[in-house]
Amino acid sequence: MKKITILFCSFLLIILHFGCTKIMFYQFGVRNPKVENKKSILDYLTANNLSTENSFCLQDTAALTKFYNRDIGTPEIRFYDRNGYLMLYRDNKKCNAQNDSLITFLNPKNVIKIDSTNNLSEYLKQIKTLDGKDINPDEFKGYDYYLIMYWAKWTGKVNKIKMEDWEKSIVNKNDPKIKTIKVTTDYMDFWPLEKSDMIKIYSHKTKTTGKKH
Repeated sequence: MKKITILFCSFLLIILHFGCTKIMFYQFGVRNPKVENKKSILDYLTANNLSTENSFCLQDTAALTKFYNRDIGTPEIRFYDRNGYLMLYRDNKKCNAQNDSLITFLNPKNVIKIDSTNNLSEYLKQIKTLDGKDINPDEFKGYDYYLIMYWAKWTGKVNKIKMEDWEKSIVNKNDPKIKTIKVTTDYMDFWPLEKSDMIKIYSHKTKTTGKKH
């Protein structure tokens, strides 16, 4: 868990200091991560008028470590092509807001560089249903694109701001066929996890009660 702690803290610093906007954590509803379960995740999505369909989670802390090692933001989206290869459309020097525009021009005829070493079939082994069950690989066949939408309940209002736009873009795009895979990176109740090992964004020294942070 020490490695996860280091990676998590580094991840937060990247968001705060190197993103396209310096996010004020507290104002955006960012809180200390908690142990979540299927009900709490689905209730959160419903309360924020977000779709609960195709909702999954990471399988364990090892998968969470791999997630942080890939330097993926939260919330953020990643696309895989019809053969399951990761699409390298993104300039990593820019913020993940550029993901929005990709949805608007997705077309199987477009030529976008791919990472042939990063395949969706292998990645799917790292995710579970929200109640900790294995997923059915047959549910992820026959699509033109596969969209993985990363989010976390602890990131607060940022989820709704980004995910609502992404979901609307997908709904309004009838062709090509896009399979959405919504993955929460929250701690889950079926993980072998001690609460003492969990990350804290706010402590008695950093938590504020006023408008200044």
